[in-house]
Amino acid sequence: MAAPDDNTDLLTAALAMTASMAQEQNVGALLRQGLQLCIRTLSCERGLIITEDDHGERVVVQKEGAEDLDAPFSTTALRLVNEQRKPLLISDTVGDRQLSVQESIARNDIRSVLCCRLDASPELFAGRRVFLYLDSRTDRRPFAPHDLETFRLLALVMATLVKKSDLAARQEAAIQELRSRVEEKRFEDLVFASPSFEKCLTLVKQAAATTVPLLFIGETGTGKEVLARIAHRLSTRSAKPFLAVNCGAIPPTLVESQLFGHEKGSFTGAIASRKGYFEEASGGTLFLDEVGELPAAAQAQFLRALQEGEIVRVGSSKPIKVDVRIISATNVDLEKAAACGNFRKDLFYRLNVVPVLVPPVRERGEDALLLARFFLQRFTSANDARKLSFSRDAEKAMLVYHWPGNVREIQNRIQRAVISAAGPVINKTDLGLESPASGSANTLHEAREAVDREMIAMALSRAPGNLTNAAKILDIDRKSLRILLEKYGIAVEDAG
Repeated sequence: MAAPDDNTDLLTAALAMTASMAQEQNVGALLRQGLQLCIRTLSCERGLIITEDDHGERVVVQKEGAEDLDAPFSTTALRLVNEQRKPLLISDTVGDRQLSVQESIARNDIRSVLCCRLDASPELFAGRRVFLYLDSRTDRRPFAPHDLETFRLLALVMATLVKKSDLAARQEAAIQELRSRVEEKRFEDLVFASPSFEKCLTLVKQAAATTVPLLFIGETGTGKEVLARIAHRLSTRSAKPFLAVNCGAIPPTLVESQLFGHEKGSFTGAIASRKGYFEEASGGTLFLDEVGELPAAAQAQFLRALQEGEIVRVGSSKPIKVDVRIISATNVDLEKAAACGNFRKDLFYRLNVVPVLVPPVRERGEDALLLARFFLQRFTSANDARKLSFSRDAEKAMLVYHWPGNVREIQNRIQRAVISAAGPVINKTDLGLESPASGSANTLHEAREAVDREMIAMALSRAPGNLTNAAKILDIDRKSLRILLEKYGIAVEDAG
């Protein structure tokens, strides 16, 4: 019960303590500080936080003040607050008809009481009612009427800060749960949320422990080699070599030599005997990307290696035993190629034991945005770059863009944007996704197709008759561009 000339000091103390409470995240500590503030501001002896269930069972969950903190409190005061639904001031229990006859009041010399409901989050106290209760003994000056308003304001401050603290704790718990879910959906260098990619990864994990061939089927840049490396690391061969070979990048005349090795003098330039990839990878895993590009002669040797577990070097007739787990990948329809005679059927059946369909980014929902954020964090950390974020327009553009180059294209665009962005926010222009909107598109699919056609037309106009240069402009490989041209029925003469 503060004297009028003490108001300034009390207000200063109250503000200081309130500021301290606002920084507190632990609800128990917050309630303790709140009771201390009430005791100091209202010069009472004891402060309690009491909870009550629907059956009237009451529990003191926090207490501050006088030494005899466990002395009984006025249950009548709690009942009156419940009935009247407003803060209660009992200035003098001796003169109060209802309280003066209460045994707990008389025995414990309780003279003055302030009590109110604390409007805290119901979930915080398991749905129990919460009371803020202050009392003083008979040797103290009783609470005055003007104390009731101070008490009401203190209770409001406490309730507000408790709600804030509880909300912050719940938000932090939600963030931690989301982080744990994100960790569950982040496997090595793979970041995803789509069920289609999760299904793909699950199949890879299940097949990793076996020795049967895996065949990854999907567009260029979808992460087939990353999945192959994961299959190797999860296998019993993880301590042995993993070799990745792009069959489409080897000149046809050198394929057999590269894969199976050669003897000295077997052809012009063979100045020494050399092991091929099959021998180098023996005991481990050999990943053959673009396996559909293998010429017919190499396919025959490849089939022998799968069936007999042996190869013959170019220029030799001596078979060499090899123990290699084959993982292959293709961005073309091998079954169709086999039906047309462009790929051996028997080899196709050998490779296609466990086919794994790797979905393109455009079929993976919001994965494009997750991948973009992942690469942004990686590139800024690796280069000690300033903290960057994406604008809302950039995020929208990434979600609707077709991503013909898939994950590889996302990685390249983000890397360039980190270098070229003028400010702390990366916009769609920085990503090279600024394109005229199609007014005739009625669906998202049509809008994406319109953007594809416009960008292809732009690239072809800048590199007329040269698909290699046009593909570079689009930041995709030549094969992906050919697939898009065929898909959209765009005829073009290629001179390069």
